[in-house]
This record gives sequence, C-alpha cells and structure tokens, in this order.
Amino acid sequence: MHVLPKQISKSLWVIFILFALLVVFRSNSIDKKEISWDVFGYYLPLVATFQQDDALLNDRSWVEKLNNEKQLSGTVYQISSNDEGKPMYFFLFGMSYFYAIFYFIGDLIAGWTGCATDGFSPPYQFSLVYGCMIYTLIGLLYFRKILREFFSEDITSITLLLIVLGTNYAHHMSLKNLETVNVLFMLATILIWNTIQWHKTFQFKNLIWIGLSVALMALVKPSEILFLLLPMLWNVTNKETFKEKLKRISAHKVQFLVVILCCFLLAFPQLYYWHLKTGSWIYDTYKNPGVGLDIFSPHIYNSLFSYRKGWLVYTPLMLFALTGLYFVYKNNKKIFPAVAISLFVSSYIVFSWTEWWYGAGFSNRPMLTYYPLLAIGLGYFLKEILKWNRVIQFSIGLCMLFFVFLNQFQWWQMRNYILDPYRTTKAYYWATFLKTQVTPEQQELLLVNRDFTGNNEFTDKQKYTCKTLVNNHFSKLKGGSFYSPSEEEFGYSHKVPFSELTKKDHAWIELRFDYKCTSTEQPILVAFCMDRKNGAYGYTTFELEQDSLNWKSKTIHFLTPEIRSKSDILKIDFWKRSPANLWIDNLKIVVYEKK
Repeated sequence: MHVLPKQISKSLWVIFILFALLVVFRSNSIDKKEISWDVFGYYLPLVATFQQDDALLNDRSWVEKLNNEKQLSGTVYQISSNDEGKPMYFFLFGMSYFYAIFYFIGDLIAGWTGCATDGFSPPYQFSLVYGCMIYTLIGLLYFRKILREFFSEDITSITLLLIVLGTNYAHHMSLKNLETVNVLFMLATILIWNTIQWHKTFQFKNLIWIGLSVALMALVKPSEILFLLLPMLWNVTNKETFKEKLKRISAHKVQFLVVILCCFLLAFPQLYYWHLKTGSWIYDTYKNPGVGLDIFSPHIYNSLFSYRKGWLVYTPLMLFALTGLYFVYKNNKKIFPAVAISLFVSSYIVFSWTEWWYGAGFSNRPMLTYYPLLAIGLGYFLKEILKWNRVIQFSIGLCMLFFVFLNQFQWWQMRNYILDPYRTTKAYYWATFLKTQVTPEQQELLLVNRDFTGNNEFTDKQKYTCKTLVNNHFSKLKGGSFYSPSEEEFGYSHKVPFSELTKKDHAWIELRFDYKCTSTEQPILVAFCMDRKNGAYGYTTFELEQDSLNWKSKTIHFLTPEIRSKSDILKIDFWKRSPANLWIDNLKIVVYEKK
C-alpha cells in the first residue's frame, strides 16, 4: 500500500519561512569584524588554547597586541584579574562551548583554502555566523513545540509571526546571533519544553535536558540560573501540590543525583580554572565597579519606558503578552505561578543591572530570553479575543499590525543610524518618529557622544554654561604653591559628589594648573574617576611632561562617564608612580553643564 507523506503543519511552514528570511538577511549583513567586543571575550578561551598555547591566560600582552592589530574593541575589557592582579578571563566559558565546533570547522576550511589559520580569518567568521544560525533554528523549533502544547496550529503560527516580526527577536537572532541571547533563547526553549514533558511522563531524558540546560545557561550568563525556578514551581499552586512535588523528586532521587553529577561535570572546567587561578572554586571575575546589580534600587521605569532603550517603547507588542498573563491565570492555574514568578524574579534582576540600557542592542536585549514564557501569555491573549466581538478583534488586530510595522521600521531606523542605539532621548525620538532622514538640528537632541576608547574631546564649549568649582592659588602656603614631597605617592587630590557638579546626565570637567616636578622613572599622572561603593569606574589618566623644575601650564578636559548614581564621587588625583617632588600652583576646576 502506498503511504502518503505526512503533511507539514502550518506552524512548521511558518518556522521554515521565518528562518529562511533570517538566514538571507544575515547573509547580506556579515561584518568583517564579527569576532569583536563581547564576542571576542566569549571566543577568547578558544584563541588562547588553540592559537596561543596559553589556555589559562597567563599573559595578557598577546591579547593587547591582537586587539591593537585587528581593532577588535576600544579597550581590552575582556580580561579580568585575580586578587594578585594576574590576568583571567572576564567572561565564563559557556559561549566558547557553543563556538567550539564551528571554530574547528573554520580551522579546517582555512587550512584547505589557504586562508590564515589565526582564528579570525573569513572561514572562522563565516563558520561562526552560519553555525550559530543552527542554534536559532533549534530555538525556533522548540519554541513552536512549547506553543503547540497549549494552542492550535493557527494561534501558534500567529504567535510565532508576532514574536519574530513584532519584537527585537529578528535583530538579535540575525545581526547579533553570535551574542549570548541567541544561545540563551535556545536553551530556555529546551528547558521549558522538557519541563512540560517531564511533568507528564517523568522520563529521565527530560530531566537530564532540564539540568544540562540550566547548567549551560548559568555558564553563559550566571544570573540565568534563576530559570531553575520554572521546573521547581511547575504545577505547584499551593502547599499540597508543593508537597506532591517534593514526593515526586524523592521518588526519582537517583535520577536527580545523576543530573546533578552531569551538571557538575559540565561546569567543572570553569570551576577548576577558577581554582587554579585564585585558589577558590567559585570566583567573581566581573570586576567592573561601574557595572553590577542595584538590587535595592532597580531601574524599572527606564528599563520599560526610557526612550533610550525602553523595552515597551521599542517592543510595544509585548503589552499584549503581559496582558495575556491574566488569561494564563484564568485558564491554566497549574502553570501560572511558575510562569509569573520566573518572569518577575528574572525581570527584576534584568532591571536591576546598573547598565540598564545593555549596550547597543535593539530594545531591552536580555528580555528576549523570557519570550518563550511571555509568548504563552500572548497565545492565551489571542485565544481569548476569539471570544470577543468582531469590532474589538479587528481593532486589536489592527493595533498589533501597527506595532509589527513600528518595530520593523524602528529596526530599519537603527540599522541606518537614524535611531541611535546609545544616545536617543525623548526629544530626539519624537523628532525622528517615522522619519527616513535625520537633520543636524535633530542630532543636537541626542545624549552626549562618548568615545569608547575614553579619548573624548571637548569641542563644543559654546553649548555649555560653566561654573568654577575650585580656584586655588595656594598663596597662604609656604612658598606660595602646593608642595608634595617625593615620599608621597599621591599629590593633590579633590573629591566632589556628582550631584554637586550638575543636575544633568553628564558634565565636562576642566582642570587648569601650573606645575613643576623632579624627573621620575615613570610620568606623573592626573587621574579622574567616579567612586562608588564597589570601587572606581570611568577611570581616565593624563600624563604630565617632565621638565626638571621648570614651571609648565596644563589644561585637561574630562567627560564624566555614564553615571550609576547621583551620589557617586568625582575623584581627581595627582599620582606619582615613582618618587618625585611635585609643586602645583594656580589650580582651577571648572564645571561645564549643557545649556
């Protein structure tokens, strides 16, 4: 008997079409420096191990040389240090796990084609780009499987289309597919689907995938270990169901112990590396005082509604997903606590990050990891409106279509440098709303332009008002000038809270002074930074010329960094890195504030 092939479902066709569009778009947008900035940091363990024979990263000089030659990032922030100041990887090994197979494929292709086998030539970059598209496809396929657990083919297909075309999904799964969110989305979908299946059948294979997904997510981005809340709370609605969950875990305790062991083995290279470099099995390499968690003062409003990067400003379609959480509660109370609590806790951590705008992403990048959960809310919303009258359905449908159009248009604006990924303000957003060109007058509405290397030049004084903060001629001191003897490491210092400098988001600091000094082995530095509870950030230094005991005049301009808190302290130090006598006179500190 001839058996007809099984018909491909509507939602699968949607997946294939959407993925094909992403691949075509990505193929036309491959950059010459795909392995740069954060991606360079994720990739670094592979280069260190297989190119430089320095798997533990004991020498940072080759990284600095590589960065200078290839211009991969403004600074080598991809390297951290242990308590003794020795270099360590800044990022965890998670992403390098996912890059590894494509690194080796690129290495083989480079050898066959005669390209440089340096880890950065085109074969490596193409291999990574197209290889990571496989993770995008896996994420989409599992995403569909999750939706089909709750919804019909039609609602699943519409939800897929809305999420992919109406949010920042397409940007981060195409242009930015080498970044963490692509892998995290895939792992989240695998975890959610296996969570659903395990609670149906309690099969070991689903449990192992849950454990490995959580472990890998934590190795990619440590805060994502909170996704463990989802399987823990799945089907837990009260004390009785919680006790039932504990009984179920106890009944499968051997399986759980095996899963824990597998997760430990997966994480062991990272743990062992920390132990080798620091003596501790757990170590925080994320030593950046300017970036961290503000648990008790989260940036919720800015994260959601800021014109700079507000999630609901640039991804308004997700308002329907959030509304849909009510219908999850109304129609599926068994999963609501797990979904709602996981979303709330994870989102709170995302919104508590001091750098709440998350770099150059489109909309709020980290929220993408939680779209598989939010899509359940969106699906229930779509399912609910089918019960309403046609006028309301038509109105909501029209609104959704507009949000999809707006999302796509604003994404086009960002790719064409009309919407700035770092500097957009409310005034600039509305001045360029649905515009295809930007004028010089509109560009004046942007936030201050910052050079990632820290080499900012103060070229537009006429746009600022100024006030004198310090004007000291040291006339009352012996000799009529400030004197710092050679045994002192630091000469003159000054501290002032940012709140006393300006009420705006930034200020330019002008430091003028006369000085003379004895010759030193290393130049004397004038150091600027912002001090906060965890240390200093925005650290910038300027060298003083050495001219034994001849007075010189110096003027320095410093742009304050992205301020984490108005209470942070501006600190100015004269730092003598080797013994020297230093005299300072006619010191003046002027603050320039935007008009």
